[in-house]
Amino acid sequence: MALDELDLAIFQMAVESVRSLSLSFNQKAAEIATRSHGVLVFDVRVDGDSEVQRIAAIRYGADQTGVVALDRQGLVTRSCMVNGTFSHFISPLENWASMPLSMQAKIDVTVHAGLFLGALRNAGHMLGS
Repeated sequence: MALDELDLAIFQMAVESVRSLSLSFNQKAAEIATRSHGVLVFDVRVDGDSEVQRIAAIRYGADQTGVVALDRQGLVTRSCMVNGTFSHFISPLENWASMPLSMQAKIDVTVHAGLFLGALRNAGHMLGS
């Protein structure tokens, strides 16, 4: 099994193992990162989308990023694994997440989150069930 396939399998198992836990989305994203040996790089709100309210990214080796999204009702968690072709969408969100809270409060990244979600959908990810 290639490293990318192994990352994907471990990520999917971690997503399934926390899906039904009674945790907030942020706690679930952090738990998925912990269980799959990834690094949570951001967890942001998505404004103006009819299907998704939050999106988080978890970085793995070999240029892989696991993405988890929470639906508008807060019930369904969707996930996918993407490669470095999405790095220019992830970068502004990751940079924002690394800032102190006082700076985050002054910068709106919801447009970047919407662009990232749109790029995922254009690539066939995060489509409605």
